[in-house]
Amino acid sequence: MNAHFQRLYERDDDPWQVRQRWYEQRKRAMLLACLPEPHYRNVFEPACGNGELTALLARRADRVTASDLSPAAVQLARKRVGAAAFNQVSVRCQRMPIDWPAGANFDLIVISEMAYYLTETELHQLRSHAVRSLSSDGALVLCHWRRPFSDRKLDTDAIHGAFDACPELHNIARHDEADFLLDVWSCSPRSVAQRDGVAA
Repeated sequence: MNAHFQRLYERDDDPWQVRQRWYEQRKRAMLLACLPEPHYRNVFEPACGNGELTALLARRADRVTASDLSPAAVQLARKRVGAAAFNQVSVRCQRMPIDWPAGANFDLIVISEMAYYLTETELHQLRSHAVRSLSSDGALVLCHWRRPFSDRKLDTDAIHGAFDACPELHNIARHDEADFLLDVWSCSPRSVAQRDGVAA
């Protein structure tokens, strides 16, 4: 799988056209709008691809750690983030879930368009790492394409269902449409209105 993604990014710096397609632009905007806080201290984005979402997350965070299993994607993400965010954003070559940052604590974790490449065992490892690394008031976001494709190992609804079944997590936002599924969980059950003091 690593060689497959490396070839994709070597042939094209935007193999899924995440910059040009309105579908991708809209999806990123919806993901960002679903975040329960305006700003985060420490963000983790595994499988960052060429860094389009990474650059937007950096605008709402003190620190972003991003990673991808493809060295070519890592280089593209570093270029996309640019020198202005050099001290704020770190992009590493890592394979999930085995290279999950040990001992890290994040108040935002964004897992987008990657979990369907995993085996069921790897998915449960990913979930365990994410829950263990999430701060008590942090947010965990999953966003995945729903339609069939040849490299898919796991069904999107089943992936999100595995996180729904985790007793430590409370679902605080969901966007559900035919093309993709977006969920936000937190260890705290408080809604955005409760966090903002609008509701008790």
